[in-house]
Amino acid sequence: MENLSTVLIKNTSHVVGYKNGGHYLIKNGQIAYKGNEIIYVGKKFEGQVDEVVDAKGGLVIPGFVNVHAHMGTGPVDKGFIEDCGTPNLYMTTLYEYNRGIKGLAIEDLLKVMDFSLAEMIPKGSTTIQELGKATDEMVQKIGESGVRAYIGMHSCPGTAKTYDGKSVVNSEPDLKYGYSQLEKNVLLKEKFDGKYHDRVHITLFPGEDECTPPEFLKEVRHLADLHKMKITIHTGQSVQEYNYIVEKYGVTPAQYLVDNGICGPDVFWTHYYLKSGHHLNPRKMPGELELMAETKTNLVHCPWVVGRRGYAMESLQQYLEKGINVVLGTDTFPQDMLYEMRAASVICKIMEGGDPFAASAKTIFDMATLGGAKALGREDLGRLAPGAKADIVIFDTKNMDFLPYRDPIKILVYTARSVYIDRVIVDGNTLVANGKNLRVSEQEYEKLYEQLQDVATRKWAAIHEQDWAGRSIEEMSPLSYPEE
Repeated sequence: MENLSTVLIKNTSHVVGYKNGGHYLIKNGQIAYKGNEIIYVGKKFEGQVDEVVDAKGGLVIPGFVNVHAHMGTGPVDKGFIEDCGTPNLYMTTLYEYNRGIKGLAIEDLLKVMDFSLAEMIPKGSTTIQELGKATDEMVQKIGESGVRAYIGMHSCPGTAKTYDGKSVVNSEPDLKYGYSQLEKNVLLKEKFDGKYHDRVHITLFPGEDECTPPEFLKEVRHLADLHKMKITIHTGQSVQEYNYIVEKYGVTPAQYLVDNGICGPDVFWTHYYLKSGHHLNPRKMPGELELMAETKTNLVHCPWVVGRRGYAMESLQQYLEKGINVVLGTDTFPQDMLYEMRAASVICKIMEGGDPFAASAKTIFDMATLGGAKALGREDLGRLAPGAKADIVIFDTKNMDFLPYRDPIKILVYTARSVYIDRVIVDGNTLVANGKNLRVSEQEYEKLYEQLQDVATRKWAAIHEQDWAGRSIEEMSPLSYPEE
């Protein structure tokens, strides 16, 4: 039975409210919600309440909309993939370290997903777009966690990997397999879309553009239109991929996707950093950003994962000035939107030649909230306003990260840490209180730590069996210092 209690949050430093199309700050504001819907945002609520939450002088913001995550696999690469790259492949780790190493068994994916959910929710992601294996069990875990989620099943019919560390081989697409995965994806929608009090929705995830031929992409578009499903695809993320599309189809990846219907307000292009003119891509094929803007396609920015590979989106400002809806995702690890916000802003300032005004805190915070909500077609997410969903995060402000306290949005983007999140509310349900995950006990956290370590240790031990050169993990990813 739905809980229709009225809850009032008061004693705040600020509430980040929303009106006239944008956020604004309410000093010492209050927010009230009934059930899963916000009913008041302002200075003082005059109605009857069933429960009062003392924010203890905290900052109240809308929950983060994290539109790109791989919760079943991402954390396992921690401590392995950093400081690595393939010299003959422009230092990318995609083909030798990612796709060159086989995936995890289902039982291990479930363990990693348990860890990820226990990490992401207390760090303020109240809406997550998860992209991966997407079995029934995984969808159920996500639904039972209490988070709001959009879930896409990986349905890519082909793969691209290296067998020698010098070149990338694109396998012939197994269209029968790809179409069967799409069919499973649609069945997943029929089974789970709108379940868990309408918190779970199913999307399409065809994987990577260089592994998906035109006929497959056209079927993805057909299913998206038929079943009203959103689409996410990786594109523009490696020199090899970009060159493969140009050489095989004679167009840029952007034009390739547009030509085959994978564009529009219901589509997420993830990454697309290596457009023509990037220092790693000397080709002269203009018009890519214009295509994104004209088709109103959403661009997913995951700056931390590529930043540690040694490259970046060279001009976030160009994307924004074209009117492209740029949104944020955590991708692999750390599964923390504050990391992504900080990286997005600071890296952009550097790439703009030292422009401190580029990628302002306001711009980045909007990307992490309103931008993600817009991409999902949700006017009831990413904002605190009457009629919006009660997806709320409260930060403790009485700490060394926040003080001295003046502009809370600048502090969030440039200095705050998620350890100071005091409360997380999703759909009107409190999932985190006093910094503690109410659905995962300390003993359960210990089990999650042990499970993740076991999964990773077994994967590392087997890497020599999967690597094309039979290398050990120590050879592929040496420790920073010798170990005795």
